[in-house]
Amino acid sequence: MMNLSQVEAFRAVMLSGSTTAAARVLHTSQPNVSRSISQLEKAIGLQLFERSPGKLTPTEEGLAFFDEVQRSFLGLEKLDEAAGKIKRFGTGLLRIAAVSTIALGLLPRAIKRFTQVYPDVGISIHMGHSSVIAQWIDAHMCDMGIVSQLSNQAISGEPDVLYRINSVCMMAKGHRLAQKALITPADLAGETFLSVAKPDWGRAHVDRIFDEAGVTRKMNVETSYGSIICSLVAIDMGVSIGNPLATLDYQKDAIVTRPFEPAVTCEGLLIYPKGRPTNRLVGEFTKVLRQLAQEECDAVQKRQDTAGV
Repeated sequence: MMNLSQVEAFRAVMLSGSTTAAARVLHTSQPNVSRSISQLEKAIGLQLFERSPGKLTPTEEGLAFFDEVQRSFLGLEKLDEAAGKIKRFGTGLLRIAAVSTIALGLLPRAIKRFTQVYPDVGISIHMGHSSVIAQWIDAHMCDMGIVSQLSNQAISGEPDVLYRINSVCMMAKGHRLAQKALITPADLAGETFLSVAKPDWGRAHVDRIFDEAGVTRKMNVETSYGSIICSLVAIDMGVSIGNPLATLDYQKDAIVTRPFEPAVTCEGLLIYPKGRPTNRLVGEFTKVLRQLAQEECDAVQKRQDTAGV
């Protein structure tokens, strides 16, 4: 049976061109390299080199065998890289779950920034409702989750606030309300209103605000996804009240936002599997995510200030 040292000697000769050079690479003697090559040929039943004084020339069998050796060593190098990742970052794979508002905007931008520093880290992205993400986290299916507000019964650990920002009124560019610096419930009387679905957090709060103001809206469309609401607003299907971070990718072209009062607060919360040891990879990504979330919240405020609010 051949062994690894024999294969390493053969590979070193093929790569360096001679047994003498291979001996230097392997930190051994030239006779040891020659002996290993002869033993390998005997073990596999192939003549790997044509021998002439002071020279080894690979045979056709030797070249074919070298191709297989290279593929095997490439696999070993990948295993070595994987071990390095595990040593530096735990599993070397970051599994992130997020609600759609974050998964389709802030999260991809954070991943892009993160991979500029850690290009070899694997990342798996999952999207779902807050309650579903909480279940994934409790089951240790994901390393971290980014959710909106949750009931105490929905999570097993204490959530960590990523951001807290006031909702805005969203409308298509050119809408009559875009001339106003501040939107109130009375301004939306009779307007087609795109709402989050009734079970979702925030729906009851917003409905109560309009009920207390005695304002009636046209409500024919509802959805659980803020990204869908933004798309509908962008094509002038109606107005809505929602998370301003979800509108950042739309505002330049299609959506205008204005502050809304009474204030409706939006939160982004980080949740982690209970009882799992601290993962450096999760910690490093969280730092990037926090910095970007702050930058985007600041950008929202600056845009409102620029609009004269």
